[in-house]
Amino acid sequence: MSGALAGVAVRRGAQIVLGLLFLLASLAKIVDTGSLAREVHNFHIVPFWSEHLVAMTLPWIELVAGLALVLGVRPRAGAWVAGVLLAGFTVGVALAMARGLNFHCGCFGTADATRVGWTKLGENLGMLALAVVGSRKRR
Repeated sequence: MSGALAGVAVRRGAQIVLGLLFLLASLAKIVDTGSLAREVHNFHIVPFWSEHLVAMTLPWIELVAGLALVLGVRPRAGAWVAGVLLAGFTVGVALAMARGLNFHCGCFGTADATRVGWTKLGENLGMLALAVVGSRKRR
């Protein structure tokens, strides 16, 4: 496999993996926005009045980004959206850690038992790396 072809395969692979992760996360949140609103509240980042708005809109943005990545419809745009979201999520986890907060992040809905901490921070950074690879231009 030539270098250019390998680069295309790596970029597309990163887009598909990240897209599947975002689809999984979004669908788990869409079915239980009440729990997501509680998780948003636990981070103490957004104003109280906006917690339900965030819980109702965020999963749909994740869904659109995930679909773009998996289906290959504007996948670089999907990777950019996912990357921006992941950057925000990573800052949120870091802030929660700095404040000594200890709760389930709800990143993949109520089925995800991951607590805010170093493991979640590492997962977010790994997904952010996928977003960077997936957003690269074809050469």
